[in-house]
Amino acid sequence: MRKVFLLLLLIQSIQSVAQGVLEDKIYKENIKTALIFVEGDELSFPVLNLSSNKKLKLLFDDLDADIKDYYYTIIHCNADWTPSDLDPSEYIDGYFEDQIDQYQSSFNTTVDYTHYTLSLPNDYVKPSLSGNYILKVYDRANPQEIVFTKRFMLVESQTQIETQVKSMAQSSYFYNDQQLEIKVEYIGSDFYDIGQNLILNILKNYNWKQLLVIDKPDVIHNNEFIYHDFNRLKFKGGNEFHHFITKNIHYAGENIQNISFTNQRYHFQLTEDEDRTFADYEYKQDINGQFKVDVTQSNYPHTESDYAYVYFTLNMDAPVQKGDIYVWGALSNYNFTHENKMRYNFEHKAYECRLLLKQGYYNYRYVLVDNNQPDFTFIDGNHVQTENSYNVLVYYHDFRGNYDRLIGFKQVKSVK
Repeated sequence: MRKVFLLLLLIQSIQSVAQGVLEDKIYKENIKTALIFVEGDELSFPVLNLSSNKKLKLLFDDLDADIKDYYYTIIHCNADWTPSDLDPSEYIDGYFEDQIDQYQSSFNTTVDYTHYTLSLPNDYVKPSLSGNYILKVYDRANPQEIVFTKRFMLVESQTQIETQVKSMAQSSYFYNDQQLEIKVEYIGSDFYDIGQNLILNILKNYNWKQLLVIDKPDVIHNNEFIYHDFNRLKFKGGNEFHHFITKNIHYAGENIQNISFTNQRYHFQLTEDEDRTFADYEYKQDINGQFKVDVTQSNYPHTESDYAYVYFTLNMDAPVQKGDIYVWGALSNYNFTHENKMRYNFEHKAYECRLLLKQGYYNYRYVLVDNNQPDFTFIDGNHVQTENSYNVLVYYHDFRGNYDRLIGFKQVKSVK
């Protein structure tokens, strides 16, 4: 009887989260450093081939430092990340939910936490269809309260994709924007009216808030779909990300001004940043907004890295007249919240922010948000030379199966 009751709660929970566009989001303040990637590559995009033997790895920390009965389920989504109409039995081979039973306590850290891990697919939960998925984690004691959600994808090998990133040929864009040219050749034979049912999603630097959706090709030639309209396929070049290293608490790494220890916490003061709007382009190697957990002289960084306060300073003579400025990147889960919102200090003439982050190597940038519209170049500038990573996702809407199949994936980097 209890199992039936819990199953009903799970179904209600899925229905409650399945409203509108689903995204990467952390709902509980005690949850930190939630990551999902292809096992063996912590900086990889979370997409697997449907027929692959590889697995996705989920990691997260609970700063309550106790042991909770965390469970997870997966939700199949359309190309636009709204929930599909499929029943869980149509896309899950196995159980609809399972417990996250792999965890470890942090070791020799000032901030105690419990570190949880999960591999997917596994013996209990196996997604069986291609497409977009949300992995939802919740506490079994209260399955209607979501702890966090993470996106991942499964792809079929049904296309060959060629992608190039070029400088804009038009003079008004030449020094700023980057243009993509994409050719998609489909291999499968079970597609119906594919020209009308193909959708391209193009993602820059893992940033879903800059998602470009293309629903019509410019040229169709036999089995090839060509996309080259610069009016649609252009992105602002932006700028290289700022970065810092906090893996050592005994000496200041790159872009660390000083380190202190007060109130049982380590504090890293970053080198002050300046407005780069009109600054010349300068190449700096980065990881396009991501971060990697790391600590000096440790083989187990995910349980031996400490949490520390990191202080960001953006010097500006006056506050912006409209909007707010945020510290942004994977360190903020690519979201804009009260935690990563900066406050202007009139005495110091600077925007300031403090974040509690796990030790490691981090990228970040400053973003202006006005009326819920982010401007990623307002503070950090816009240059065509910037090295960016682009992910091309090709979807086919299968009317017979009533879902969006992900039939192609390609990652390409712009020329430095």
